[in-house]
Amino acid sequence: MQLTTVICNYNTRDKLAHALESLQHTAGDLAHEIIVVDNASTDGSAALVRDRFPGVRLIEPGANRWFSGGNNLGLRAAQGTYALILNPDTVILPGALQTLVAYLDAHPGVGAVTARMIFEDGTLQRNCSRFPGYLDLLLGYTVLGLLLRPWRERRRRRMWYAGWDRESTRPVEVAPGSCILARRAVLAQIDYFDERLKLFFTDDDLCRQIVATGAEIHYVAGATIIHDEHASLDQVPRLTRHVYFEDLLAYTRKYNGRLAAAVLAVLLLPMRLMNLKHRHSR
Repeated sequence: MQLTTVICNYNTRDKLAHALESLQHTAGDLAHEIIVVDNASTDGSAALVRDRFPGVRLIEPGANRWFSGGNNLGLRAAQGTYALILNPDTVILPGALQTLVAYLDAHPGVGAVTARMIFEDGTLQRNCSRFPGYLDLLLGYTVLGLLLRPWRERRRRRMWYAGWDRESTRPVEVAPGSCILARRAVLAQIDYFDERLKLFFTDDDLCRQIVATGAEIHYVAGATIIHDEHASLDQVPRLTRHVYFEDLLAYTRKYNGRLAAAVLAVLLLPMRLMNLKHRHSR
């Protein structure tokens, strides 16, 4: 088996259908299996897979295992040499799977790749970034960023590879979790996603672990997919905000220590209180 695609789904039935159709239509001669992990959706997503896509393996944990836990269930069941972590709000364009697989075949030092992404209207998405440092977290998520805005913007431009038009293939540090094609052996080596991170900073963490094995991560401009960002997250904005802050602090504790996370937690309080006030005013 060359390739396993794992899709972790939560209440994105119609988007999921388009993603599965695109995978089946563009796989060509690839030996390819598809696994959908449905995180206890209530919109008929699981029934859709059973009824319309009988060749797709469906895993139903019976509860919401979040992005990291759901993907881990699929990745541990995967049989492919390569594993594609793919969001349900994507559409694979012709040739993309073959280009990504061929790139990994030709570059043994590369552990994972991602694709060029566009919105449904064809607008380019400026995905991929550098690893955020602790200072980036302080400037990006607390009032310090407002007080030191020019410094924050300089660091932000550097972190998001300002000046790179995304039309050329190159090494990157963080690939977006919406589309990461990795060697399954590398994912097994790092024990997949860290489930202490539920939804956010999961790609930053996974890519840090991949790079720590000595492998590189590359953006491959010759493969393009359509990505409708945040299709499932937009359904639960209040819960999403809460999980975002919790994952931010968990990521900080992991890479910067408990003291650094405690300082960040204090500095985050004004923003969290603003979100709480906004919630109660609705």
